[in-house]
Amino acid sequence: MLKQKIAIIGFGRFGSLLAGILSPYGDIFIISKRKINDTRFKQIEYKDLKEIDLIILAVPISSLKKVLKKISPYLKQGSVVMDVCSVKVYPCQWLKKYLPKTVHILGSHPMFGPDSVKKNLEELQIVFCPLRINKEKFDSIKNIFKTIKLKIIEITPEDHDKQNAVSLALVHFIGRGLSKIDVDHQEITTVGFKRLLQLRDNVTNDTEELFKDMHNFNPYAKKIREKYIDSLQKIDLMLD
Repeated sequence: MLKQKIAIIGFGRFGSLLAGILSPYGDIFIISKRKINDTRFKQIEYKDLKEIDLIILAVPISSLKKVLKKISPYLKQGSVVMDVCSVKVYPCQWLKKYLPKTVHILGSHPMFGPDSVKKNLEELQIVFCPLRINKEKFDSIKNIFKTIKLKIIEITPEDHDKQNAVSLALVHFIGRGLSKIDVDHQEITTVGFKRLLQLRDNVTNDTEELFKDMHNFNPYAKKIREKYIDSLQKIDLMLD
């Protein structure tokens, strides 16, 4: 497999994780506001994107439009731009709106993070929403993630957000709720309780910004959240 030049924009918890995962498959370059100290990767500026084959946007959803506008003038013809946002409808619309037609664009959502890959990546998922990309380019990207044994799911942005409103946004909502009440490990315990605490700890390791973005930018999250709150209220009334 021919090594590509891969630029990751954003070097937070997930950007740094992704850089490590992809380092065997390309030369990794980083664009970040802060200075990075990892000698495996070279830090570059936006103007250097004209030499890059694959650009991965690992920035908060609320910053994505601004970054797309910044990178647009510097992209090499035929390069691939891929986001990794936890919602897809709006980011995919922005990729199509703000990037030139001379580049390939691909929506993606790796369904893992720094906490869930502590053991290995095998059988974890990555979602792809092909937007404007030819088969050769798309296959080359899929082959990288197949090599690291991720399960690849191809889906529309709308279907992604409908499912993720339940499988991700609701899970984070429950975990954040647990973090707001004073419960911790108990001497008398159950497997279910331990799993709840693990859920709480996992979701609160992520930033509050990510939590807000996955709800505010997913057009289906509010309805699921309201249904869950309503169900809790009904259960509480039943007990009274």
